[in-house]
Amino acid sequence: MPRRFFSQQSWSIRSRVMLLLLAPLVPLLGMWLFSTAVTVGPAANLLDVKSGVDMFGQPAYELVSELQAERALSMRFLSGGAGAATELATQRGETDTALAEFRRLTGSEDAEAAASALTRQHLAAVDKALEELPVGRAVVDTRQYDRVQIMWLYSGIIDKAFGLYGSVSGLDDHELNRQAGTVIALTEARELYARENALISAAIAAGGMSAAERSEAVALIGLQRRAHDTATRYLHPDDAVHYTAILDGAAYLRMRAVEDRLADLGRPAPAIDATQWSADYATVDGKLYDLESAAATRTIDATMPAATAILLRLGLAGGAGLVVIVVLALVSVRVARSIIRRIQALRTQALHVAEHSLPDVVARLRAGVEVDVDAEVPPPGPIEDELNELENAFALVQRTAVASAVQEATLRNGLNQVFLNIGRRSQVLLHRQLALLDAMERRVTDPQDLEDLYRVDHLGARMRRHAEDLVILAGAKPGRGWRHPVPLHDVMRSAVSEVEEFTRITVVPPQELALRGRAVSDVIHLLAELLENATAYSPRDTHVTVAGQLLPNGYAVEIEDRGVGMPASVVEEANGRLADPPDFDPAHSSRLGLFVVARLAARHGIRVTLRPSPYGGLTAVVLLPRELVVDGNAPVPAATPVPSTAAVPAAESTSPAEGELPVREPQTHLAAPLREEPVIELDPVPGAAEPPVRPAERTRNILTSLLAGAHRGRVAATVRTGPTPPADTPAAAEPPEESTS
Repeated sequence: MPRRFFSQQSWSIRSRVMLLLLAPLVPLLGMWLFSTAVTVGPAANLLDVKSGVDMFGQPAYELVSELQAERALSMRFLSGGAGAATELATQRGETDTALAEFRRLTGSEDAEAAASALTRQHLAAVDKALEELPVGRAVVDTRQYDRVQIMWLYSGIIDKAFGLYGSVSGLDDHELNRQAGTVIALTEARELYARENALISAAIAAGGMSAAERSEAVALIGLQRRAHDTATRYLHPDDAVHYTAILDGAAYLRMRAVEDRLADLGRPAPAIDATQWSADYATVDGKLYDLESAAATRTIDATMPAATAILLRLGLAGGAGLVVIVVLALVSVRVARSIIRRIQALRTQALHVAEHSLPDVVARLRAGVEVDVDAEVPPPGPIEDELNELENAFALVQRTAVASAVQEATLRNGLNQVFLNIGRRSQVLLHRQLALLDAMERRVTDPQDLEDLYRVDHLGARMRRHAEDLVILAGAKPGRGWRHPVPLHDVMRSAVSEVEEFTRITVVPPQELALRGRAVSDVIHLLAELLENATAYSPRDTHVTVAGQLLPNGYAVEIEDRGVGMPASVVEEANGRLADPPDFDPAHSSRLGLFVVARLAARHGIRVTLRPSPYGGLTAVVLLPRELVVDGNAPVPAATPVPSTAAVPAAESTSPAEGELPVREPQTHLAAPLREEPVIELDPVPGAAEPPVRPAERTRNILTSLLAGAHRGRVAATVRTGPTPPADTPAAAEPPEESTS
């Protein structure tokens, strides 16, 4: 062909695909698939059947014949027939010879190559069944089985051999397959006749037939008659004439009369002439064998002409198609190489973008690194054909994906800043509110007013925690912090004080341990979220228990409620989120508490696990790392909270030591005249001990405990007297918050 025909420069992708698909497929599918599937398959099948019969079918048939003879003699031996032992020994030798020949032929390399999967399966079944032959012979010699049992022992082996014989006779040709099925059916019908003869002959030799043997004989008579009727349904006309002659013969009629008398169970078993029965059976069985052999020979002989005709058609069609295939193969290979090379390059590029480039860009954006879209995405190249257009389209998709990721990161950072600003502003106002409330609490002396102030102070503490949620959503740290360790008991009580229904919470006194100051604020917040969830989703007449225990790998705080609990699948999902905190999704705002707990736990290496409670609710286990827990008996300064850098201007702070938070320096910005004013020191009272310094947080906890006790007393008095509690109690102040689960 002209060289220009094979040029790749001016062809469009449509032309290449059309040439690649239509040119090879039309002649290949139209000629070769037809000639191969329709002609090669049936021809090979016919040849395989003939070789399969020679390698497997004929040896199996010979082995079956010897096993049938050994079965009849074994049953006669059990009946005590004269000379049966000698004849049985001779027959066993002939069976062993047939078995050795069977294994030699079926185990040859040619047989292994020619055997189909079905044939191998049946051959394995025959080998396994033949392993029982020595056992069966031993049973016969020791007379451990009766005649019926021995018959079925040998019949089981013979049935497996018939399965092998049938596995090699499957033909694609409908007519030949029907003839092969007829041959197999005739063989199996003769086997049933042989079983019947073996049982009746053994009974004659024993001098009588038991009731069980007669029932078995009647069943065999029905089976063999039905089998012969089925097997002869599609006989060749010549074979049908032969079979009719057998049925009309005197020997068959005499045997049928005996069978009819045996089948009449209402009458005693008939007396059977052993000589006549044996002669009649030999005559009928020989004629049935001749019928079976004629049908098998006719079927096998018909396979060769059919296979020859098929192969001739294959040669004519294949010769013409070969020339076309060679030409089309040359064209297809050249075109396909060019297209495949470019498609593979595009695929490699796409995989690189999907597996490396885009994930790297997203990772850098999440880390806060600025990304230049033009530097990340190559500019589009020149367009020469459709593949170039595809490459440019993919580059445009990549550019759009990177630009969208950059835009999303910018939007996320903006939202985080909004959350942070709102949270910080709320924190400033709440700190001022709490300070004002603290001053008012010191001035008020009326118990009712003081209780109301405590309640407002409690609500302010909860609002401060919710404001800290916004700061945590923004990825920043809350404004509260401690420089020195705080006793774990105070940490738990502080968390309890931030819960609406704090009166329902029981804190089991923990060990004399303390929590490092850098984790105090976050642990209080974390425990408060879990306690809020426990009280909100449990009946108001139940208690929530908080207990702690020192373990080898940390300190475990258990929060147990007696609420409604959660399904196992939901608990498993929640534990997965707690172990690996996901990015915050506004669509799951109802799970905000769960997200906050996960973020706080991940910040300090804390493990939070939910599990079912024995009381029907949930148990939250908070495992604090060992490095966060210190000895509470060690002398440390007062655990006073200090503001973090987020809440204090940098100008009012000193340079903190490593691992500490910045602290305000007293009188740093004091006016010069005031700084120079002398300090007036008051003389202490003689003999009076210096009062201890009480941390502000401990004072708050004491007041909260007093308020809780007073509230429980009023509730108990209300229960005794009967009036309805006021609507402004802490339990009715606000609706329950969303569950952390």
